[in-house]
Order: sequence, then C-alpha cells, then structure tokens
Amino acid sequence: MFTSNINLKEKERTTTQIKEVLIVTGLSGAGKTSLMSALGDFGFYCVDNLPLPLLSDFLNLAFQSQTKLFKVALGIDSRCQNFLTDFIWQMDKIKTSQLPDVKVRIIFLGASKNILLRRFQETRRNHPLLANKIDLVEAIEKEIELLEPVKRMSDIILDTDVFNVHDLRRWVGNFFVKKSGREMLVSLISFGFKFGIPQESNLVYDLRFLPNPHFEPDLKMLDGRHDFIKRFLFKKEVVSSYWLRLKDFLKYSIENFYKEGRFFVNVAIGCTGGKHRSVAFVEKLGQEKWLSVKFLIRHRDLGKE
Repeated sequence: MFTSNINLKEKERTTTQIKEVLIVTGLSGAGKTSLMSALGDFGFYCVDNLPLPLLSDFLNLAFQSQTKLFKVALGIDSRCQNFLTDFIWQMDKIKTSQLPDVKVRIIFLGASKNILLRRFQETRRNHPLLANKIDLVEAIEKEIELLEPVKRMSDIILDTDVFNVHDLRRWVGNFFVKKSGREMLVSLISFGFKFGIPQESNLVYDLRFLPNPHFEPDLKMLDGRHDFIKRFLFKKEVVSSYWLRLKDFLKYSIENFYKEGRFFVNVAIGCTGGKHRSVAFVEKLGQEKWLSVKFLIRHRDLGKE
C-alpha cells in the first residue's frame, strides 16, 4: 500500500522549468537501493548513501546553470550518526535556501518487521544498526522508532511488503515518468548459429527452416542487405507468413517489456551462417516505425564466411 500527502494541485503543476529532487530514505531492507536503481533507469541523477551534512551543499551545486540537471534522487539512510537531528536540520536548510523552481519531496520506504527480518535473513546482509551490539530484531525495532518522525514528515510513504523489484520499477514509471517521455532501445542482432548464439540475447528467433539463398548460384555471394535477397525471400509465402507472426509477437513482447519498466532489449535473429536470411529480417525490422521504439542494427557474423 502506498499513501501520499502531496497536494493534488502541486502534483499537477508540472513545467519543463521545474527541477525535481527526491530524498529517498526509510527502513533498511525496505528496498531503497532497488528504488534508486529504478529512478536512475528513468532518468534521475542518483547518489546513494550521501552523507547528510553534504545534502544542501550538493543540491546547490547540482542546480547551478552549467550542470543542467533537472531530476535528482538522493538516497539517505540511518547509518549516519545523529541522523534524525541532521535530517531535520538539512531539510529546514533546503526549504529556506534560494533554489529557484526546485520541487523537493521525501519518499519513505517501509515494511513490516517480519518482512524486514526475512529479507535480512535471506540476503545475509548486516543491518546498519547492528554495529551497536544488538541483535537483528532489536536493530529493526530501534530503526522503526528512530525514523518515525521522518516518516511523518515524508511526502510519499511506500509500504513494500508486497513489492518486488519489478513492482518498484512499475511504480516509479507510473508515478514519476510521462508515458511518452522514454524510448525503448531495441538492438536487432543478426547472427549465424554455426558461430553461436549471442550471449547478450533476451529474445532469439531461428530462421533456419526458411528457404536459403545460399543454394541459389546467382544469390550465394550476396548478403541479406541486397534487394535481390529481400525479393527472393519475401515473395515466398512461408517467409512472408513467418515475418508477420514474428513482427506481431516481437511488438507484443516489446510493449510488455516497456510496461515492466525495461528500456533496452537485445533481439537476436539467426540463420545458419548469419549472411542472408537473418540479415534480411533484421534490415526489414529496422525500418519499422513503432511508437516509443528505436531500433539499433548489428550484423554480428556478416563477413565471417
């Protein structure tokens, strides 16, 4: 569950001139690092575990005219000494500082004690307050008590009991990012199976069952970028039929990658030698115009024969 005390009018007031600062804090084990990673993927300039005494000075430097930063996320946790006193003082300092057109919000990540205990036991990470010679349960309870005033002054309170990494990414995308503001980069890689499947592949398509121009004497020396190869392939019913199915499935997959908050995917399309069929398909896909999608083309094995 997530609650917010953001003024609705203020939330709707968005212009390109507004600079956005997110102070990300909360209970250890509640997902701060994962949230910061997601914010970075969505275009925020992220600094994790920033020492509290540097907070206001960092923001003053970050928003100087020459830096051209507009979205900054700063991760702060309770391992700092005098955390509560320093945090309140720094926030008061930021509010009274002369930072024009800067919108500062505090995101507090929380979770139940049982969930936090399970996460620390599963990851075998040390709780930052264990240095005080107390056990894990006491450390969690002490941090909950310590951070209660920070929780009350936060703009956004996010309970991550039922959140996983993918849920956090979706939440960031839905809450902070305009849907039309980010492109999906799709790397299209042609390859030959005899040289191995590209290790970086997220999706792999096999074209080896399609007619092979290699066995046509007039086409053997050409590659899939040539119009003769494209015409030979796509005038055949089996090729054109498979092309439509591959294109529809790939588009469906990319749309769901995008909804998941992923903005880069490697699509490997292979034939036997990586010269004719795979190259022709990659070239044809690269000419498609899909909303919020940018294609990158790489012919990995072209010329190896």
